Parts: sequence; C-alpha cells; structure tokens
Amino acid sequence: MKEIHGNRPTPGPIPVISPTLHCVAMPALVYLRSSFGLTLFRPRTIFFALSVAVGVLDYIAWHEPDLWRKYGAVWIFCGGAVGLYWLHYGVTFVREFGQTPDRQRDNYSGTSHVCRLLKRLGISSPALETNVHIWLEPALVLLFASILRFAFAEQHLSTWLVIVAACMVPKELMNYWTEIRRGNIADDIQKDAEERGEALGSDQPEPEAPQAARVAGQTMKRNVVLTEEEKRARRLAELLGITEPYDIEEAESNYRDRIQLIHPDTHGNSPESNRRTADLNEAIEFFRGKLSG
Repeated sequence: MKEIHGNRPTPGPIPVISPTLHCVAMPALVYLRSSFGLTLFRPRTIFFALSVAVGVLDYIAWHEPDLWRKYGAVWIFCGGAVGLYWLHYGVTFVREFGQTPDRQRDNYSGTSHVCRLLKRLGISSPALETNVHIWLEPALVLLFASILRFAFAEQHLSTWLVIVAACMVPKELMNYWTEIRRGNIADDIQKDAEERGEALGSDQPEPEAPQAARVAGQTMKRNVVLTEEEKRARRLAELLGITEPYDIEEAESNYRDRIQLIHPDTHGNSPESNRRTADLNEAIEFFRGKLSG
C-alpha cells in the first residue's frame, strides 16, 4: 500500500518572490487576458493604493506640460491598467457572487486573448495556454517595448515594459512548476484512494476482532458483513481522506484541497480529470446529505 498523502500540504506560491513578480506583471496581464479568478487580484490593498497613486500622478502630470511630455506614455499605460484591473475585478466578483466557492476557479490566472484567437482558428492543445503564458505573452510585451523605443523614441515606458516581461517569465514558470507538483500529489492521492476503495469494495466480508457469542450453549466467532451503503461510505470517505467518526467540516476542507489539485480547468479538461472531479463531487454530496441532516 502506498503512503497516505492526505495530509501533505498543497504546494503554494513562494513567499515574497511570487507576490513581487505578480505585482510587477499585473499591469500587463490585465491587457493580455480576461476571465480571471479572484486570486489574481490579490493583494487588493496594494493594488488599491497603487491605483490611488496612479490617479494622483496622472492628475499632476496632466497639469504639468513638461512632466506630461516626458512621462505621458507611462501615465496613459498605467491609467489604462488601473481601469482594466478594476473592470476585470468587478466582472469576476459579479460572476462569482452567490455561486458555490470553487478554490480552483479562484486560482485561475485568466484566459489569454491570444489563446482565444488561436482557438477560433482551430489551433488548440492542452499545453497551448501554458506555452502562451510562459513564452508568447512576454514576447509580445517585449515587442511592444521595442516598437515604443525604436519607432517612437519612448524610453521610460519601454524600459519598464522590459522589466515587466522579465518578471512574467519566472512568474509563469513558477506557476507551471506548482501545477506539476499539485498534479503529482493528486495522482498519488487518487491512486491510493482507488486501491483502498477496491479493497473495501470486494465481496469478501470484513471481519472484526473475534467476539464470543453464546448460541445454544456453544461459543463461536462471528464476522460483521458490511452493507452496500457502508461499503460505499467507506469508499467515498477514502476519496476525501476522512475516517470515522465522519466530520462534515473535515470533509469539506479535504474536498476543497483535492478539487484544487485535479480540477479540469488546469488539466486541459481531460477525461481523467473530469472523472476524478466527478468522483470527488459524488463523495462530498454523499457526506453532505449524510452529515448535514
């Protein structure tokens, strides 16, 4: 039997480095993508402060001709980024409002406009979005920076966009590596659950510790045979990584962790990820009905 992986921590972003890269890349991402998850807009306090600062600086530059001539392109780009950030956030909030929380969807980093165009042209593959995020989008930012520098002699915005592109590549590579690690953990969890589920679902009766029972003056050992409902409960409990006595809060917490690892949105909508998601949904619905009453 494999080692139980239910208590392994879910891989997450690297402290300090990941948030820093995210904040630097964000002004470009809002131009390049849409349909974000709520997590992409974090930390909202920082972006709110930056939005206020951009608004103040835009106002000052607008009333100072010398500053506007020197930094006008930067303030236009930043002002557009601020507007798009809050527009995307509003759309995402309205979409998610009132719906069942989905941590995997919350973590979604958005659909690239390039991917949408390629899919309309019939070009699609499971790795398409990943490659676009890691390589093509930073290349587009660099191309735009080059056009600004060599065609329009704009130095400040073009320099900043080079820095943004340089931050986008490691940011997306770290996201990709995190998803690989999550996928490996999900595979281990699923295989372990399937193996244990097969053992529990066998037709052989499961013996408890021998107990003495007096029948017609004789002592005999008796076995306890699980009902189909009990077998199903144990199989679904293994999928969620919970043990008796079952607790709905633990079941919900484990469900959210596991659905985050195997959700079809990050596995190219593959049949395997859809099957695993359906199994987890069956398990949590079973225990919601069983434990919430």
